[in-house]
Amino acid sequence: MPNPSITYKNREVPTKEEIDEMLEKADLIKNNYFRLRVKTLIALVKKFGKRRKELAMLERTDLKTEGHFFYVTFTITKKHKKGLFQYFKFLKKTNPSGLNKSYPELLTEWQAWRETELGQHTKTERRTKRVNTRDRYAKMVLEYSDYLNEYIPKAKFLFPSGKRVFQNYFVVSDDHLSGRQLLRLIKPLNEKMWLHLLRETKGAEISRDLGMNITAVTEVKNMLDLEKEETAWNYVRRYAVQEAKTET
Repeated sequence: MPNPSITYKNREVPTKEEIDEMLEKADLIKNNYFRLRVKTLIALVKKFGKRRKELAMLERTDLKTEGHFFYVTFTITKKHKKGLFQYFKFLKKTNPSGLNKSYPELLTEWQAWRETELGQHTKTERRTKRVNTRDRYAKMVLEYSDYLNEYIPKAKFLFPSGKRVFQNYFVVSDDHLSGRQLLRLIKPLNEKMWLHLLRETKGAEISRDLGMNITAVTEVKNMLDLEKEETAWNYVRRYAVQEAKTET
């Protein structure tokens, strides 16, 4: 996430009214594709609280409708830094003499190595969410999906990349927009908005609805696909209200 402006980096999560204002502004976009695309982007983050990369990687086949439910399958990719023992194994294979250094030196090198690609491993999982097709946000995504089926049927990704040539926009069907490009789509609708803030909105919504309890922690962790319960607890602490027992 690009660093937000210092003037609003500590702003509160957006209200439903603020999100509605963005959608109303999006409705003024004359180009059908651009209008439906940005509304779908907002709808997916508002409903599921997903990260930019998870949205960018969505393929059209990741969306399906069965009965009264609309399903979306996200690809969750997380990087994990390797441990000190794994660094020793790496040195043993690539530079055995490096193991002869002092422990403080090895510790410093290991910490630097963990920031490199070799010092990390990537874990990829597939997570499916669903929502009733009558949901207002689901309807936005379905309308956009229908548009792609009719006018850009060869596009592989839900948010295919494109380029502008002489004021004309051409869709490139074999690649997707980057996370930064997705961010740029919503900026004209609200300059003080960024996608991670909309993700925060989902965590705040669950926390406020369920209160300060373990159920809220579990729901936040599962919906946002967080790695640690501690991160979910942070949402609950910030947004949930502790309810005192009623006494008569």
